Amino acid sequence: MAYKYVAYDANKKIAEGIINVNTKSMAVELLGHAGYRVASLKSVKSRRETKRSKPATKAEEAVPFKYIAYDANKRIVEGTISVTNERTAVEALERLGYRVISLRAAKSRLWKSLPLKLFGINAQHVVLFSRQLAMLLETGTTLITALQLLRDRTTSGAFRRIITAVIRDVEAGASFSEAVARHPHVFTPVYNRMMKVGEQAGNLEVVLKEMSDYMERGQTAKNRVARAMIYPAFLMVLAIGAVAFLITVALPPMMEMLTELETGLPFTTKVLIAIIDFITGYKFYLLGAIFALVVLIACCIIQPVARREFDKLLLKLPLIGPINVLHHLSHFARTTSMLFSAGLAMPEIMEVVMQTSGNEIVREAVRDVRKGLIQGQGLSKPMSANKLFPPVLTQIVMVGEETDTLTSNLATLADSYEYEIGNKINTLTSMIGPCLILFIGLAVAFIASSVVMPIYTIYSSLG
Repeated sequence: MAYKYVAYDANKKIAEGIINVNTKSMAVELLGHAGYRVASLKSVKSRRETKRSKPATKAEEAVPFKYIAYDANKRIVEGTISVTNERTAVEALERLGYRVISLRAAKSRLWKSLPLKLFGINAQHVVLFSRQLAMLLETGTTLITALQLLRDRTTSGAFRRIITAVIRDVEAGASFSEAVARHPHVFTPVYNRMMKVGEQAGNLEVVLKEMSDYMERGQTAKNRVARAMIYPAFLMVLAIGAVAFLITVALPPMMEMLTELETGLPFTTKVLIAIIDFITGYKFYLLGAIFALVVLIACCIIQPVARREFDKLLLKLPLIGPINVLHHLSHFARTTSMLFSAGLAMPEIMEVVMQTSGNEIVREAVRDVRKGLIQGQGLSKPMSANKLFPPVLTQIVMVGEETDTLTSNLATLADSYEYEIGNKINTLTSMIGPCLILFIGLAVAFIASSVVMPIYTIYSSLG
């Protein structure tokens, strides 16, 4: 909605204008951030708005956007503005005298993304969609026609509804980047920024190809990790299942028989009997305790302080910690390389990297780098001040800045980190397999000795 304002600026001069925001309170807040003291504020309706009697459609609903900008005094200001699309947000902020550095849709709650994940939308759908859309655009097909063709061909009902919503928004006048930005749990912030760059440069099909390659590379890395963990996971499930079956089903009758005998039982047998009695006698309490523990951990992780400590632990765990660090460094290098080659400003790139990082410690490090960039320190200097970034990385970034080869240097680093991740995962899985086999062997040996030794004792006494 448009609001006409009359306000006093910092020099007590009267300023008049129109601001497009969702609510009156938002208009007052933005004007206050800009240093204005509002004297008068009233809504303004155009003829088109006056004649329109239908309620706003889904495409016209207000969306919260987080912004970072310079004000008239070159100070950095941050805030949130609720408008219908990104273009309106930029126009409203520029009318207030702001120069926008970063603008992104505010994160929605996690539960809003669960239906999409549960009903079949994954990264592979987006990869295939992007690659096929690029191919259709290269052949001269119009954007709406290409989207309609892909909607009809997709096998996922949930993804078909997303494409339908994108088509509706594009037909209503939104750009493709604005349309996909309204579905952040399907199209990532990196995807949205790249589409915007492609539209501005007039080479959307080229950017779509680059984005599909980028996503496919990330998906391949995830699949490699999943495949490497299948065998250890199978062994672990097998071991837990076998021990649980023996303790809860097979052994209790035999242990009852042994306890009725007057012969002295070996120490291992007494221990096994105590374990079986405890588990069978308190099984419902144990299940309840396990469930409560899982819920407690999940609730704690949601809290910012606990989440930060958990993320910090993930980066410091033996064996797993170095792999997590390399994964985040690879993501940082790959994403920065792609977005920088596309022409995005480095502070905006750091903002996108922050949004797509799943670790709070990494987000804090990237946030510090972004602050250094805004202060004019370049990229390598604020990176060198943070322990997360290794000296080799900061040195190569510094060389790239000096020789104008930052894009290629970061891409090479990302390839190197991904190769190192593969080696560490192979080493980890080769260690997990023998350890699990050893655990299974010891468990079976303990149970067998606990059962066989008293039977042998009974047989000896009878002989």
